[in-house]
Amino acid sequence: KMASVENGCIVFPGGASYKLLVLPHIQTMTPALMKKIELLIKDGANVVGNPPLKSPSLEDYPQCDQTVRAGAEKIWGSLNIPQKEVKKKFGSGYIYWGGGYSSADSEGLYPDYEITVSILRELGVSEDFISSGSIRYTHRRTADEDIYFISNRTDSLVVDTCLFRVGQVKAQLWDPLTAEIRPLPQSFHKNGLTAIPVKLESYRSYFIVFSRKNKTENGAGESANFPEIKTLKEIKGPWSVSFDAKWGGPEKVIFDKLTDWSQRKEDGIRYYSGTAVYHKKFDFSGTENNKKGMELFLDLGDVRVMAKVRLNGKDLGILWTSPWQVKVTEALKEKGNELEIEVVNLWGNRLIGDENKPWDGIENGKWPEWLLKKQPRTSGRYTFTTYHYYKKSMPLQKSGLLGPVSIQLKKYGVQ
Repeated sequence: KMASVENGCIVFPGGASYKLLVLPHIQTMTPALMKKIELLIKDGANVVGNPPLKSPSLEDYPQCDQTVRAGAEKIWGSLNIPQKEVKKKFGSGYIYWGGGYSSADSEGLYPDYEITVSILRELGVSEDFISSGSIRYTHRRTADEDIYFISNRTDSLVVDTCLFRVGQVKAQLWDPLTAEIRPLPQSFHKNGLTAIPVKLESYRSYFIVFSRKNKTENGAGESANFPEIKTLKEIKGPWSVSFDAKWGGPEKVIFDKLTDWSQRKEDGIRYYSGTAVYHKKFDFSGTENNKKGMELFLDLGDVRVMAKVRLNGKDLGILWTSPWQVKVTEALKEKGNELEIEVVNLWGNRLIGDENKPWDGIENGKWPEWLLKKQPRTSGRYTFTTYHYYKKSMPLQKSGLLGPVSIQLKKYGVQ
């Protein structure tokens, strides 16, 4: 309702502007929206899409359908989709439709992406962001900065060179997990865009920030955007693991190697949900690697689903997503390191395990007697729910510290 047209762009009060309005492949549109689109195109907006045929509302029916059809015929000139692409002038703007312009994407909702890109190029607008396809993005512009948020939505490492439609070459990386801000020294112009090599671990995301006000300098001694990673030591061997006995787990058990709780033979571990604490002692002879530009990290490999890490009594923080790493440069020592990792999983496994026990919950809309009279439960269940969402036949969820756990060296060098 508040949109207007300035210099051929549709502009919203919040500051967002768009060179092209893409209509979905839906045959309905309210008369009010029909009128607004008519005014936008008259004022110079560019629109791609097919004409609507009726209103989705019964308000003022059947006049609403007649109003929509009349408005569509006025703008598009016809309700029959032409076989070839048509660029029709209307007022100061244009409507693109027919042929390839009217073809749908794989989901059948919007015009094919390449069609949209071709129209934008015709309007003199290059793509805002280009990658190999595994990286998703969003872009926000402030008075002084262009801020891109890039995200790897896969479970694999993505190494790519991303292209950004900004005038600046120098950029900074802002890490939303660690609050680290550092320069990205490797960047260059390519086909009028800014090209930056990036490396994103599984499900990793970053902010890429281009400042139009302050010049971003390269970091001291840094010549690559992302560090080289070298595994110095894998922490193998048995682990002492403590579960909460109140929730059915053993107070202490030895894991000869790191394993998924759901794959253990003990029901108290296989169906366990809650917190377990892993203990391990180890030596490390690589502290001499702690040099300028080098950092030592503890990498947990894989965790399901959260972990809190302490090393030699020092709290190193909570991990809840990939990469499962904490910095240990200052906490690590050569002899007698004591590592403690608290791991918590989801409730699903305990709920599935309880389905092997007799039901003692709500029956015929009534609360159970043991609950109302505050009596001990005799079913052996640990959880209480009002609905059987989980069944005992359902697959268990991966849980625990899966590893491998290792000490890694990160240093910046030529990629």
